[in-house]
Amino acid sequence: MLDLCPSAGLYIDKQKIESLMNRSFSTLLSSVALPLAVLTLTSCAPSADTTGADTPESASEIAEVSAPVIEPWGYPLEAFDSSVRAGDDFYQFANGGWLAETEIPSDRSGTGFAVVMSERNEARIAEIIADLSGADVEAGSNSQKIRDLYNDFMDVDAINAKGIDPIAADAEQIRTAQSHDDVITLMADPALGLSGPVAIYVTIDPKQPDTYVMGAAHSGLGMPDRSYYLRDSERLADARSAYKEHLARMLSALGEADAETRAQAVFDLETAIAELHWTRADRRNADRTYNRMTVDELSAFAPGVSWTTALNELGLPVEGDIVVREKDAFPGLAALFADTSVDVWQDYLLARLVSNNASSLSDEIYMANFEFYGRALNGQEEPRAREKRGISLVNGRLDQAVGQEYIARYFPEESKVQMTEMFENIRTALSIRIDNLTWMTDATKAQAQEKLAAMTAKIAYPEIWTDYSDLEVVPGDLMGNIRRHRVWTSDRQAARLGTKVDKREWFTAPQTVNAFYSPNRNEAFIPAGYIQSPLFDPNADPAINYGAIGSIVGHEIGHGFDDQGSKFDANGFLQSWWTEEDRAAFDALGDELAAQFSEYEPLPGLNVNGRQTLGENIGDLAGIIVTYHAYKLSLNGEPSPVLDGFTGEQRVFLGRAQARRFKRTEEAMRQRLLSAPHSPMKLRVNGMIRNIDEWYEAFDVQEGDEMYIPPEDRVRIW
Repeated sequence: MLDLCPSAGLYIDKQKIESLMNRSFSTLLSSVALPLAVLTLTSCAPSADTTGADTPESASEIAEVSAPVIEPWGYPLEAFDSSVRAGDDFYQFANGGWLAETEIPSDRSGTGFAVVMSERNEARIAEIIADLSGADVEAGSNSQKIRDLYNDFMDVDAINAKGIDPIAADAEQIRTAQSHDDVITLMADPALGLSGPVAIYVTIDPKQPDTYVMGAAHSGLGMPDRSYYLRDSERLADARSAYKEHLARMLSALGEADAETRAQAVFDLETAIAELHWTRADRRNADRTYNRMTVDELSAFAPGVSWTTALNELGLPVEGDIVVREKDAFPGLAALFADTSVDVWQDYLLARLVSNNASSLSDEIYMANFEFYGRALNGQEEPRAREKRGISLVNGRLDQAVGQEYIARYFPEESKVQMTEMFENIRTALSIRIDNLTWMTDATKAQAQEKLAAMTAKIAYPEIWTDYSDLEVVPGDLMGNIRRHRVWTSDRQAARLGTKVDKREWFTAPQTVNAFYSPNRNEAFIPAGYIQSPLFDPNADPAINYGAIGSIVGHEIGHGFDDQGSKFDANGFLQSWWTEEDRAAFDALGDELAAQFSEYEPLPGLNVNGRQTLGENIGDLAGIIVTYHAYKLSLNGEPSPVLDGFTGEQRVFLGRAQARRFKRTEEAMRQRLLSAPHSPMKLRVNGMIRNIDEWYEAFDVQEGDEMYIPPEDRVRIW
């Protein structure tokens, strides 16, 4: 959901949040749970022998398993590439066998162990839904909502028979817009789920983190990033051509005449929006993106948009304050809005109306949308099976309702106990390292220790669950149910204004295959969906667990101390706790790491953006080194056991390599290089460990090895 978003109080992942930021006033508010979502660790990869592996059907059955899921000790020996030396290409050494044998499924743009875990979860959720299909459930219960939402999505004959009809009235509403105020009203209507050049939402206030505030961010693009519109590249030129074809297909689906010409006008409008957007690197800056003003001040600063019209439609107060993220973009966006004719905005909204709802419309419309967003943009050969898309719909709209049942059936409580112990061990290891830093003075060390001690570990599942009692799911009304969910979410977020932040809440579901850190809350989230093999296995070698999920725990903790998270204090306030001398030293180290990563060229002519990925890279670097020393602490002074010739110290690094085992299509890789906050998976291993002295020692890496960096050039931060 990517950049640090102080207005949201969380890190944001490309695939979740960038899609949200490129929607409208209403869509963002109705799609983002209050503390906008997160830094997503989608960098996982499966071992070759876990795909399709039998999965225990219940928590008790899981507990009875004595052998690790991946034999012999949590790492598949066939994954190695014996032709490569560890010091020349550690990622290939650890994963080459898997990379050679693994093909990307035709219904995906990439595969890796996060996919294995996600598919295991899909099978479990499918079982939950199947058990409800013939059950006598109470009307209005979570079970009824899960069952009926899924069944409606699976009634493909009824959906195909309706064609475009479920959104025909919405299209007519757009066609009848007479003024720019009418256009804003449409963009801000939560039920429609449209998009516009600015998104308005409710979020935690970075400078008053126990309260909520309205936020605003630039938005409005149908492609992943401004670079897709502006960068001079043959591949991106092809993407632009494909996108214009997509816009024409969306307009044609509604029966609009002269679709190609009108699509070009919409594309030109989006290009003008893109020219006003900040770069990803600039959008990460927590200080620059906190610009609090009154609505009246915003109206004077960015005339051309009736901000009060948007707020009224969203049910938000026109007399309240609003935190503007990309401040200097707003006057230009407001002027562009006013200067663009209503008929072009109508076409812009009509194309989005079809595209944003395509997954719930007929197969013909869905496939027309897939041609761009699946095939052209991501290199995905075919869509996922309808059953899996239905599970995704239910899991997204009713995530914690599904999550409660998931935890009851499939999550062993002992895993939470073990993860909590590991978390505290990693916290201790970082505390020791802070005390031993040579570049930080004692005054700042004391503040860092306070922040580390205050950090909350949210592990496995929430203390309280989302209440869906006010959400109505009507059998036989798929699009109506989606509309009602949008409005329900929007109303729920708007109601937070004027209330205190309840830190017991989770902004995600426990079955989520991801992990997060919230700077405004100073909380690290490790959901149950991540606490499974190959990341975590209670029967696997502890060194592998430390290297895999432990490095992720360390990564999330490390986000509290990256280049932007470090601007928030122990209580989540956006304020400096550093001496000027220490901050300068820290920033200099970050500059070195950014420069180092900017030299990598994963695709011809396309380098990693070291500034865009800096926060994630600092998190990765901290996560690996801290979990290594946490593992050493867990040995209590005893030597690590040797398994199949590998020491425990070596196996920590192997666990990390397994935790970042992933293959992507070229299209998906390009998209991530241009728009995602993470470096490519190979660099999340190789690019980090070549800065870590302990890796050199563990694998006897010497000068002359391809990955060798002289000690004086290694970047050591935390």
